[in-house]
Amino acid sequence: MQLSRFVLTYEQVRTGEHVLYNVLTDHYIGIDDATLQAVGRWQKGGLPTPGDESEVSDALHAEGFLIADRADDDGRLRAYLEEAAQGIPGAMHVTLMPTLACNLACSYCFQKDSPAFNRMTSDSEAATLEWVLARVDQAASRKLVVHYFGGEPLTRKDYVLRTAAFFAASMRARGGEFTWQITTNGITLDVPFVQEMKRHGDGAIKVTLDGDKETHDRYRVWRSGKGSFDQIFANVVACAPHVRMRIGGNFGPGERDSYERLLSRLDAAGLSGILDGVKFKPIEDTSRQEGGTCTGCAHSQSEDAATTLVQLNASVQKRKLGPVNHETLEGLLGPCELHWTNSYVIDPDGLVYKCPAVAGRPEMAVGSVTSREADKPAPLTELRPWEKCGDCAYLPVCVGGCLGGQWLKTGRRDQVNCKLEQFESAFKNTIPQRYLAELGESGWGQATA
Repeated sequence: MQLSRFVLTYEQVRTGEHVLYNVLTDHYIGIDDATLQAVGRWQKGGLPTPGDESEVSDALHAEGFLIADRADDDGRLRAYLEEAAQGIPGAMHVTLMPTLACNLACSYCFQKDSPAFNRMTSDSEAATLEWVLARVDQAASRKLVVHYFGGEPLTRKDYVLRTAAFFAASMRARGGEFTWQITTNGITLDVPFVQEMKRHGDGAIKVTLDGDKETHDRYRVWRSGKGSFDQIFANVVACAPHVRMRIGGNFGPGERDSYERLLSRLDAAGLSGILDGVKFKPIEDTSRQEGGTCTGCAHSQSEDAATTLVQLNASVQKRKLGPVNHETLEGLLGPCELHWTNSYVIDPDGLVYKCPAVAGRPEMAVGSVTSREADKPAPLTELRPWEKCGDCAYLPVCVGGCLGGQWLKTGRRDQVNCKLEQFESAFKNTIPQRYLAELGESGWGQATA
């Protein structure tokens, strides 16, 4: 009997009280000193003594903290990944990219080096709508989630509004639900557009603000080189009361203070308690050419970046600029959409992908909206590079990290994008905090030998 390799141990959460956390199940349990010592002895081949130790051992095994052998662990991992591949239960998730062109020229955008900057034609649009509904029907999905992405999707407001209206009506006719998300630079975001979109279904908008005005205006510029902060911030303030508004940001080394100033400005603008969430992440260079980076899901591996991320998340919660949720590690629990069975990305040419970072690059497509052939294996996952991760406890929720970003950087599909230090820092700061918040200062969910 031994601890699963996916169980993390946090000692002295309180005096004499320790926490075992199961990454596979997102569950934890408190144990006392005697149990911690017993677990260590079992790890070395010792057997539980009859009585209390045996009962604790049986309980920990039933909850998946203890395993019989590695085969047991491997089986639990396979079951977890199979379940995670379902994505949003009962839902089809489609990212639509009506254009890869953008009205800004951000220095780090992963689409900056894309060879394609075209717009979706009316013929491709019609084929895309038909393809999406066919997949909805094939999977018997009760919910369709459409994420409008780019390029800058709001340079095609006509497309966004038209397709949203179509999908809303089509899902109603099927007795299902349509919801939407938009990732936009916010330059042309306005209240009338938001109100029109809300008529078609529940939705959320994510806008990127890369620190305070000075920092943001170094990264996110018009093609003339002029900064964009003032216009974007004004649009966020105007629209936030009318829609679920999320703020993102991509920080570089030494930029924590800039992001603290941004949080202060959001607070001063009256957005505390109004925003749906604020989530920052570190920039990581993922371009084979100087200056390009992927900001879709890749993260920096540096310890400084991981520490800054934890500190900024704490500041967001303190200022009440996003919901305080001790039940999840947002963005860190579970494989990304690349691994979901019912998740697709469609570029302006109607080519179908599994990851937005590689959209516009036909060699990475799995199919086309005009093709009747079965999808090809996803190039980013067919070599299964995460199988090289060995005994890493975070494998179930990382599955190799941002494989699209790694390919953009190296041109290789057999490598993972490891972010071990970020996971270690985030979990170390979050799991004990969650445990104490849920169980309070006195009672604890414990296993005692």
